[in-house]
Amino acid sequence: MLAKKKIRFIINPISGGRAKKDIPALIDKYLSKEKYTYELAYTKTAAHAQELCLEAIEKGFDLVVAAGGDGTLNLVASALVHTNIPLGIIPLGSGNGFARAMNIPLKTIDAISLLNKGVNKSIDTGTANGISFINVCGFGFDAHVSSKFAEAGTRGLKTYAKISFNELKAYQNKTFELHFNESKRTEKAFILAVCNGPQYGNNAHIAPSAKFDDGKFEITILKEVNWLNAFGITKDLFLGNFKKSKQVDILSCQNIDIIQPEPNWVNIDGEPIWMEKIVSIQMKPQSLNVIVPTNE
Repeated sequence: MLAKKKIRFIINPISGGRAKKDIPALIDKYLSKEKYTYELAYTKTAAHAQELCLEAIEKGFDLVVAAGGDGTLNLVASALVHTNIPLGIIPLGSGNGFARAMNIPLKTIDAISLLNKGVNKSIDTGTANGISFINVCGFGFDAHVSSKFAEAGTRGLKTYAKISFNELKAYQNKTFELHFNESKRTEKAFILAVCNGPQYGNNAHIAPSAKFDDGKFEITILKEVNWLNAFGITKDLFLGNFKKSKQVDILSCQNIDIIQPEPNWVNIDGEPIWMEKIVSIQMKPQSLNVIVPTNE
């Protein structure tokens, strides 16, 4: 008989504004007791998820499951990069961009059941000045709204849309200097997004052609947004037609240095991180294993 694998569930009790009281009972009911033993660990601070994951690695756990939003997922994944320990996901956030793109079920019962029958998929990750990201690293209005959203009392798409609407009127485009593929390019942009995956969350496809396992980033440059074109651009974003917009340019590269006008917020997997003027972004091919559906 094969030895049971050990799982640590890292649960963010406040992610996405959703109650987590039913999570332990659902795990106990739907996780295979023939395959796994498990323990639950709850985050106490924003950075605690990474600490709990590093501890799980030291203790020899076979699988670590992040139960939370994209921020929790980022912290757990960053600890698992370049290890043989797979990442499992129970999406409990407000956007769940990475989970949606990887076809992880959003229904908690189905996400737990996937751990019993899913397969390992090796994907790329990136770093921005040494900070890991698995999905999107965003500059400009993207990062500006992310910083405001982090301070909001409520979560969810409605809150994000309200903040975006309120901030749009006063926001000024930024000029970025891009160094990639042995070339230099200057872009005045509303949003500059370095994408490992195709969407922010809630099916907002910022880089519809981006793939997690192709060894390169898609760089999406949204040039101009105003009251006249905002509705059309937003519609294209959610319908997957974003790259067809006249205001959008998309580049591909493995590594890129981005020079901002001044130090500013950068959106790392949905969380605002303050960074210096020069941001060096590096591709880390096939650096993370994720439990996904067999048809992924």
